[in-house]
Amino acid sequence: MITHKARLQAAIEGRVADRPPCAMWGPHFNLEDRNVKDFTQATIHYQDNYDFDFIKVMPNGVYFTEDFGQVIRPSESYTDDTWMNTVRFAVNDPHEWAKIKVPDLKKGALAREIEVVKRLCDHYKGDVPVLPTIFSNIVWMCEMTAGHFHQEVIASQFKYSEKYARMGMEVVAETNERLMEAFVDAGADGFFLGYQMGLYEKMGKEMYEECAGKYDLRNLEAVKGKTWFNLAHLCHGDRASASQFLDYPVQAFNWADTHREHCSLEEMRQVTDKVLVGGLDHDRGSSGYLSITGGGSGSGTDLSGPSREEVKKTVRRRLETAMKAAGPKFVLSGGCGWNHDALHRFCLVREVLDEVAEEIAAGRDFYSSEK
Repeated sequence: MITHKARLQAAIEGRVADRPPCAMWGPHFNLEDRNVKDFTQATIHYQDNYDFDFIKVMPNGVYFTEDFGQVIRPSESYTDDTWMNTVRFAVNDPHEWAKIKVPDLKKGALAREIEVVKRLCDHYKGDVPVLPTIFSNIVWMCEMTAGHFHQEVIASQFKYSEKYARMGMEVVAETNERLMEAFVDAGADGFFLGYQMGLYEKMGKEMYEECAGKYDLRNLEAVKGKTWFNLAHLCHGDRASASQFLDYPVQAFNWADTHREHCSLEEMRQVTDKVLVGGLDHDRGSSGYLSITGGGSGSGTDLSGPSREEVKKTVRRRLETAMKAAGPKFVLSGGCGWNHDALHRFCLVREVLDEVAEEIAAGRDFYSSEK
Protein backbone atom coordinates (compact mmCIF):
# COMPACT_ATOMS: atom_id res chain seq x y z
CA MET A 1 0.00 0.00 0.00
CA ILE A 2 1.57 3.27 -1.11
CA THR A 3 1.26 6.04 1.47
CA HIS A 4 0.27 9.61 0.70
CA LYS A 5 3.80 10.75 1.55
CA ALA A 6 5.41 8.12 -0.67
CA ARG A 7 3.11 8.98 -3.58
CA LEU A 8 4.05 12.67 -3.32
CA GLN A 9 7.74 11.86 -3.00
CA ALA A 10 7.51 9.74 -6.15
CA ALA A 11 6.08 12.72 -8.02
CA ILE A 12 8.94 14.94 -6.84
CA GLU A 13 11.44 12.38 -8.07
CA GLY A 14 9.62 11.86 -11.38
CA ARG A 15 8.76 8.25 -10.65
CA VAL A 16 5.50 6.59 -11.63
CA ALA A 17 3.67 5.48 -8.50
CA ASP A 18 0.34 3.66 -8.42
CA ARG A 19 -1.37 6.85 -9.63
CA PRO A 20 -0.80 10.63 -9.63
CA PRO A 21 -1.14 12.34 -6.25
CA CYS A 22 -4.22 14.50 -5.77
CA ALA A 23 -5.26 17.32 -3.45
CA MET A 24 -8.09 19.86 -3.43
CA TRP A 25 -8.71 22.88 -1.29
CA GLY A 26 -10.73 26.05 -0.92
CA PRO A 27 -11.95 28.44 1.75
CA HIS A 28 -14.22 25.76 3.22
CA PHE A 29 -13.95 26.47 6.96
CA ASN A 30 -15.40 29.96 7.33
CA LEU A 31 -17.29 28.97 10.49
CA GLU A 32 -14.38 27.12 12.10
CA ASP A 33 -11.24 28.98 10.99
CA ARG A 34 -10.82 31.17 14.07
CA ASN A 35 -10.94 28.47 16.75
CA VAL A 36 -8.14 25.94 17.25
CA LYS A 37 -10.33 22.98 18.21
CA ASP A 38 -12.98 23.59 15.55
CA PHE A 39 -10.45 24.28 12.80
CA THR A 40 -8.36 21.20 13.61
CA GLN A 41 -11.36 18.87 13.77
CA ALA A 42 -12.82 20.27 10.53
CA THR A 43 -9.50 19.73 8.74
CA ILE A 44 -9.15 16.17 10.01
CA HIS A 45 -12.73 15.38 8.97
CA TYR A 46 -12.06 16.89 5.52
CA GLN A 47 -8.87 14.89 5.02
CA ASP A 48 -10.29 11.63 6.33
CA ASN A 49 -13.36 12.05 4.13
CA TYR A 50 -11.54 12.82 0.86
CA ASP A 51 -8.19 11.09 1.50
CA PHE A 52 -6.01 13.61 -0.34
CA ASP A 53 -2.26 13.16 -0.74
CA PHE A 54 -1.38 16.29 1.18
CA ILE A 55 -3.20 18.73 3.42
CA LYS A 56 -3.25 22.32 2.30
CA VAL A 57 -4.17 23.94 5.62
CA MET A 58 -7.09 26.26 4.86
CA PRO A 59 -7.07 29.19 7.32
CA ASN A 60 -8.91 32.40 6.67
CA GLY A 61 -6.95 34.25 4.03
CA VAL A 62 -6.14 37.23 6.25
CA TYR A 63 -5.17 35.50 9.50
CA PHE A 64 -1.72 37.13 9.38
CA THR A 65 -3.27 40.61 9.62
CA GLU A 66 -5.24 39.97 12.81
CA ASP A 67 -2.32 40.42 15.23
CA PHE A 68 -1.47 43.73 13.55
CA GLY A 69 -4.90 45.10 14.48
CA GLN A 70 -7.03 44.18 11.46
CA VAL A 71 -10.69 43.91 12.46
CA ILE A 72 -12.59 41.05 10.81
CA ARG A 73 -16.24 40.30 11.46
CA PRO A 74 -17.24 36.66 12.10
CA SER A 75 -18.61 34.70 9.16
CA GLU A 76 -22.33 33.98 9.24
CA SER A 77 -22.39 30.98 6.87
CA TYR A 78 -20.13 28.56 5.02
CA THR A 79 -20.28 30.78 1.94
CA ASP A 80 -19.43 33.94 3.90
CA ASP A 81 -15.68 33.89 3.29
CA THR A 82 -13.70 35.25 6.23
CA TRP A 83 -11.11 36.88 3.99
CA MET A 84 -13.80 39.18 2.58
CA ASN A 85 -15.04 40.33 5.99
CA THR A 86 -12.52 43.03 6.95
CA VAL A 87 -14.18 45.84 8.88
CA ARG A 88 -11.04 47.90 9.47
CA PHE A 89 -7.63 47.48 7.87
CA ALA A 90 -4.47 47.31 9.98
CA VAL A 91 -2.82 50.11 7.99
CA ASN A 92 -4.97 52.98 6.76
CA ASP A 93 -2.23 55.46 5.89
CA PRO A 94 1.25 54.69 4.47
CA HIS A 95 2.87 56.46 7.43
CA GLU A 96 1.41 53.80 9.71
CA TRP A 97 3.84 51.23 8.30
CA ALA A 98 6.49 52.88 10.47
CA LYS A 99 4.50 52.00 13.59
CA ILE A 100 3.89 48.28 13.19
CA LYS A 101 5.90 45.80 15.25
CA VAL A 102 6.53 42.07 15.01
CA PRO A 103 3.72 40.48 17.04
CA ASP A 104 4.17 37.85 19.74
CA LEU A 105 3.79 34.46 18.04
CA LYS A 106 2.91 32.84 21.36
CA LYS A 107 -0.49 34.47 21.50
CA GLY A 108 -3.21 35.74 19.20
CA ALA A 109 -4.03 34.59 15.67
CA LEU A 110 -0.52 33.44 14.77
CA ALA A 111 -0.33 31.24 17.86
CA ARG A 112 -3.71 29.81 16.86
CA GLU A 113 -2.46 28.86 13.40
CA ILE A 114 0.75 27.32 14.77
CA GLU A 115 -1.22 25.21 17.24
CA VAL A 116 -3.57 23.96 14.51
CA VAL A 117 -0.61 22.84 12.40
CA LYS A 118 1.00 21.13 15.41
CA ARG A 119 -2.19 19.21 16.16
CA LEU A 120 -2.56 18.13 12.53
CA CYS A 121 1.06 16.96 12.36
CA ASP A 122 0.71 15.11 15.66
CA HIS A 123 -2.47 13.46 14.41
CA TYR A 124 -1.15 12.22 11.05
CA LYS A 125 2.40 11.49 12.26
CA GLY A 126 3.99 12.14 8.87
CA ASP A 127 1.69 9.82 6.88
CA VAL A 128 -0.10 12.78 5.29
CA PRO A 129 2.11 15.78 4.42
CA VAL A 130 0.88 19.00 6.07
CA LEU A 131 1.39 22.32 4.26
CA PRO A 132 0.49 25.51 6.17
CA THR A 133 -0.64 28.40 3.98
CA ILE A 134 1.75 31.33 3.80
CA PHE A 135 1.32 34.30 1.52
CA SER A 136 4.07 36.45 0.07
CA ASN A 137 4.99 39.41 2.24
CA ILE A 138 3.70 41.83 -0.39
CA VAL A 139 0.38 39.97 -0.40
CA TRP A 140 0.12 40.29 3.38
CA MET A 141 0.82 44.02 3.06
CA CYS A 142 -1.83 44.28 0.37
CA GLU A 143 -4.36 42.60 2.67
CA MET A 144 -3.36 44.87 5.58
CA THR A 145 -3.91 48.11 3.72
CA ALA A 146 -6.72 47.65 1.17
CA GLY A 147 -7.41 44.00 0.38
CA HIS A 148 -6.28 42.05 -2.67
CA PHE A 149 -9.11 43.43 -4.80
CA HIS A 150 -7.26 46.77 -4.60
CA GLN A 151 -3.68 45.80 -5.28
CA GLU A 152 -2.99 49.19 -6.80
CA VAL A 153 -2.99 50.69 -3.28
CA ILE A 154 0.09 48.86 -2.02
CA ALA A 155 1.79 49.29 -5.39
CA SER A 156 1.18 53.03 -5.13
CA GLN A 157 2.56 53.13 -1.59
CA PHE A 158 5.84 51.57 -2.70
CA LYS A 159 6.00 54.09 -5.52
CA TYR A 160 5.06 57.26 -3.65
CA SER A 161 5.73 56.41 0.02
CA GLU A 162 8.63 54.02 -0.44
CA LYS A 163 10.39 54.93 2.82
CA TYR A 164 7.43 53.91 4.94
CA ALA A 165 6.40 50.95 2.80
CA ARG A 166 9.91 49.52 3.05
CA MET A 167 9.81 49.91 6.84
CA GLY A 168 6.59 47.93 6.84
CA MET A 169 8.04 45.27 4.56
CA GLU A 170 10.94 44.65 6.93
CA VAL A 171 8.55 43.97 9.81
CA VAL A 172 6.16 41.86 7.73
CA ALA A 173 9.01 39.80 6.26
CA GLU A 174 10.53 39.19 9.69
CA THR A 175 7.13 38.13 11.04
CA ASN A 176 6.57 35.81 8.08
CA GLU A 177 10.00 34.29 8.56
CA ARG A 178 9.44 33.64 12.26
CA LEU A 179 6.02 32.19 11.49
CA MET A 180 7.41 29.80 8.89
CA GLU A 181 10.10 28.65 11.30
CA ALA A 182 7.44 28.09 13.96
CA PHE A 183 5.38 26.01 11.53
CA VAL A 184 8.45 23.90 10.77
CA ASP A 185 9.02 23.39 14.50
CA ALA A 186 5.37 22.29 14.74
CA GLY A 187 6.06 19.56 12.18
CA ALA A 188 5.11 21.08 8.82
CA ASP A 189 6.43 19.19 5.78
CA GLY A 190 6.48 22.32 3.61
CA PHE A 191 4.34 25.29 2.65
CA PHE A 192 1.58 26.30 0.33
CA LEU A 193 3.01 29.67 -0.76
CA GLY A 194 0.59 32.19 -2.27
CA TYR A 195 2.06 34.65 -4.77
CA GLN A 196 -0.05 37.25 -6.58
CA MET A 197 1.19 37.63 -10.15
CA GLY A 198 -1.19 40.58 -10.44
CA LEU A 199 0.99 42.51 -8.00
CA TYR A 200 4.04 41.73 -10.13
CA GLU A 201 2.24 43.25 -13.11
CA LYS A 202 1.20 46.38 -11.18
CA MET A 203 4.61 46.97 -9.61
CA GLY A 204 6.71 46.07 -12.64
CA LYS A 205 9.71 43.74 -12.75
CA GLU A 206 12.29 46.09 -11.20
CA MET A 207 10.13 47.28 -8.28
CA TYR A 208 8.74 43.82 -7.58
CA GLU A 209 12.15 42.18 -7.46
CA GLU A 210 13.58 44.88 -5.19
CA CYS A 211 10.61 45.47 -2.91
CA ALA A 212 8.95 42.05 -2.86
CA GLY A 213 10.83 39.26 -4.62
CA LYS A 214 14.01 39.44 -2.57
CA TYR A 215 11.94 39.14 0.62
CA ASP A 216 10.17 36.07 -0.78
CA LEU A 217 13.55 34.50 -1.32
CA ARG A 218 14.73 35.52 2.14
CA ASN A 219 11.78 33.71 3.70
CA LEU A 220 12.41 30.59 1.63
CA GLU A 221 16.09 30.64 2.55
CA ALA A 222 15.13 30.60 6.25
CA VAL A 223 13.51 27.16 5.89
CA LYS A 224 15.97 25.74 3.37
CA GLY A 225 16.74 22.12 4.18
CA LYS A 226 14.00 22.00 6.81
CA THR A 227 11.10 21.20 4.46
CA TRP A 228 10.73 18.82 1.50
CA PHE A 229 7.62 19.96 -0.37
CA ASN A 230 7.03 23.66 -0.94
CA LEU A 231 4.31 24.53 -3.43
CA ALA A 232 4.16 27.99 -5.05
CA HIS A 233 0.63 28.98 -6.00
CA LEU A 234 0.75 31.61 -8.77
CA CYS A 235 -2.52 33.52 -8.68
CA HIS A 236 -3.95 35.80 -11.37
CA GLY A 237 -1.48 37.39 -13.80
CA ASP A 238 -0.62 35.89 -17.17
CA ARG A 239 2.03 33.86 -19.02
CA ALA A 240 4.67 36.59 -18.80
CA SER A 241 4.20 37.05 -15.05
CA ALA A 242 4.92 33.39 -14.30
CA SER A 243 8.54 33.74 -15.43
CA GLN A 244 9.30 35.88 -12.35
CA PHE A 245 8.78 32.88 -10.08
CA LEU A 246 10.33 30.01 -12.02
CA ASP A 247 13.66 30.28 -10.19
CA TYR A 248 12.10 30.27 -6.71
CA PRO A 249 13.53 27.35 -4.68
CA VAL A 250 10.30 25.36 -4.41
CA GLN A 251 9.36 21.83 -5.43
CA ALA A 252 6.06 22.57 -7.20
CA PHE A 253 3.96 25.16 -9.02
CA ASN A 254 0.18 25.53 -9.09
CA TRP A 255 -1.77 27.98 -11.23
CA ALA A 256 -4.93 28.13 -13.39
CA ASP A 257 -3.39 26.12 -16.23
CA THR A 258 -6.74 25.62 -18.01
CA HIS A 259 -7.29 29.36 -18.52
CA ARG A 260 -6.08 30.86 -21.79
CA GLU A 261 -4.24 33.81 -20.25
CA HIS A 262 -2.02 31.39 -18.31
CA CYS A 263 0.57 28.84 -19.37
CA SER A 264 -0.80 25.39 -20.08
CA LEU A 265 0.77 22.39 -18.38
CA GLU A 266 2.58 21.60 -21.62
CA GLU A 267 3.97 25.15 -21.86
CA MET A 268 5.09 25.15 -18.24
CA ARG A 269 6.75 21.76 -18.59
CA GLN A 270 8.94 23.24 -21.34
CA VAL A 271 10.41 25.80 -18.91
CA THR A 272 10.58 23.95 -15.58
CA ASP A 273 11.22 20.44 -14.26
CA LYS A 274 9.36 21.12 -11.00
CA VAL A 275 6.19 19.26 -10.02
CA LEU A 276 3.17 20.76 -11.78
CA VAL A 277 -0.05 20.88 -9.78
CA GLY A 278 -3.33 21.33 -11.65
CA GLY A 279 -5.16 19.87 -14.60
CA LEU A 280 -8.74 20.58 -13.51
CA ASP A 281 -10.68 23.81 -14.01
CA HIS A 282 -11.89 25.28 -10.72
CA ASP A 283 -13.68 28.25 -12.33
CA ARG A 284 -15.07 28.11 -15.84
CA GLY A 285 -16.59 31.55 -15.34
CA SER A 286 -13.17 33.22 -15.38
CA SER A 287 -12.19 35.02 -18.56
CA GLY A 288 -10.19 32.93 -20.97
CA TYR A 289 -11.62 29.58 -19.91
CA LEU A 290 -10.10 26.85 -22.05
CA SER A 291 -12.72 24.21 -22.73
CA ILE A 292 -11.72 20.57 -22.95
CA THR A 293 -13.75 20.46 -26.15
CA GLY A 294 -11.72 23.20 -27.78
CA GLY A 295 -13.08 26.60 -26.80
CA GLY A 296 -15.99 28.59 -25.53
CA SER A 297 -16.90 29.60 -22.03
CA GLY A 298 -19.03 28.13 -19.33
CA SER A 299 -19.96 28.41 -15.71
CA GLY A 300 -19.19 26.47 -12.59
CA THR A 301 -16.24 24.07 -12.54
CA ASP A 302 -15.14 20.79 -14.08
CA LEU A 303 -17.03 19.16 -11.22
CA SER A 304 -20.32 20.95 -12.00
CA GLY A 305 -23.38 19.39 -13.55
CA PRO A 306 -26.21 17.00 -12.63
CA SER A 307 -24.71 13.89 -14.23
CA ARG A 308 -22.07 12.05 -12.22
CA GLU A 309 -21.02 10.12 -15.32
CA GLU A 310 -20.46 13.29 -17.32
CA VAL A 311 -18.41 14.74 -14.48
CA LYS A 312 -16.32 11.58 -14.40
CA LYS A 313 -15.77 11.76 -18.16
CA THR A 314 -14.63 15.37 -17.84
CA VAL A 315 -12.22 14.51 -15.02
CA ARG A 316 -10.90 11.52 -16.97
CA ARG A 317 -10.23 13.59 -20.09
CA ARG A 318 -8.55 16.31 -18.05
CA LEU A 319 -6.43 13.78 -16.17
CA GLU A 320 -5.22 11.92 -19.26
CA THR A 321 -4.35 15.19 -20.99
CA ALA A 322 -2.50 16.45 -17.91
CA MET A 323 -0.50 13.26 -17.39
CA LYS A 324 0.79 13.39 -20.98
CA ALA A 325 1.60 17.11 -20.74
CA ALA A 326 3.23 17.17 -17.29
CA GLY A 327 4.72 13.70 -17.02
CA PRO A 328 5.12 11.87 -13.70
CA LYS A 329 6.08 15.11 -11.89
CA PHE A 330 2.41 15.95 -11.54
CA VAL A 331 -0.30 16.36 -8.90
CA LEU A 332 -3.96 16.48 -9.91
CA SER A 333 -5.78 19.52 -8.54
CA GLY A 334 -7.56 22.69 -9.55
CA GLY A 335 -5.97 26.00 -10.44
CA CYS A 336 -7.09 27.55 -7.14
CA GLY A 337 -9.64 26.95 -4.39
CA TRP A 338 -12.86 25.05 -5.12
CA ASN A 339 -16.28 26.40 -4.23
CA HIS A 340 -18.59 24.60 -1.81
CA ASP A 341 -20.68 23.14 -4.64
CA ALA A 342 -17.68 21.08 -5.77
CA LEU A 343 -17.28 19.22 -2.48
CA HIS A 344 -19.83 16.51 -3.20
CA ARG A 345 -17.99 15.64 -6.44
CA PHE A 346 -14.55 15.07 -4.92
CA CYS A 347 -15.49 11.39 -4.56
CA LEU A 348 -15.80 11.18 -8.36
CA VAL A 349 -12.26 12.46 -8.78
CA ARG A 350 -11.12 9.65 -6.50
CA GLU A 351 -13.12 7.11 -8.52
CA VAL A 352 -11.30 8.21 -11.67
CA LEU A 353 -7.92 8.02 -9.95
CA ASP A 354 -8.66 4.52 -8.67
CA GLU A 355 -9.62 3.41 -12.19
CA VAL A 356 -6.41 4.89 -13.59
CA ALA A 357 -4.42 3.14 -10.85
CA GLU A 358 -5.85 -0.21 -11.95
CA GLU A 359 -4.88 0.48 -15.56
CA ILE A 360 -1.35 1.55 -14.57
CA ALA A 361 -1.00 -1.68 -12.59
CA ALA A 362 -2.11 -3.57 -15.70
CA GLY A 363 0.69 -1.94 -17.71
CA ARG A 364 -0.87 1.08 -19.40
CA ASP A 365 1.46 4.06 -19.93
CA PHE A 366 -0.51 7.28 -19.45
CA TYR A 367 2.58 9.45 -19.74
CA SER A 368 3.57 8.54 -23.27
CA SER A 369 2.77 11.08 -26.00
CA GLU A 370 1.91 8.25 -28.34
CA LYS A 371 -1.76 7.45 -28.85
